[in-house]
Amino acid sequence: MNMDKTSAEAPTYNAAQAAPGPAQAPGFGPAPAVPAGVTGAVAPVLAPGYAVYVAQTVPKEVRVGAGTRFVAYLLNLLLVVVTLGIGWLVWAMVTWSTDAANPGQKLMGLSVVKKDTGARLTWGDMLVRNFLLGGVVLGFLSGITLTIVAWVNLFKIFGSEKQTLVDSMAGTVVVRRAA
Repeated sequence: MNMDKTSAEAPTYNAAQAAPGPAQAPGFGPAPAVPAGVTGAVAPVLAPGYAVYVAQTVPKEVRVGAGTRFVAYLLNLLLVVVTLGIGWLVWAMVTWSTDAANPGQKLMGLSVVKKDTGARLTWGDMLVRNFLLGGVVLGFLSGITLTIVAWVNLFKIFGSEKQTLVDSMAGTVVVRRAA
């Protein structure tokens, strides 16, 4: 290509020559193999000639609603009072790592999982979700907005996603633990 030419002499883009139309899509060959490291949380969605991998989210039917979560909250409150907070905190540290749940959720048979993959949270994920997001960030925002954020957090659980504000920020949902 000659660099002395002006931009007016440069070839123009022609969409008809650039890509094959939808009628030619099946001729592109077989769908690509599943990429390395991809587990069962990703399923192929077939388009003409292509396989697009879409992460499957946790179905809304298996998510726990407001009533069950409220009972777990009351159990936590009772356990904090009975154990003077110290026993609950020690138990919470253990159940965060083994069951991805706080003590009240463990007694109710619940677990916190990632919304997009359904994988249980690790101890570090639970620390970020419960302490940093639930305690520090939500407490700070509730203090600044005169508890408006706390009310939004309370009523958000009744939405179609069955998530609190902390769940939305952390990308998690609460489900009934498989036996």
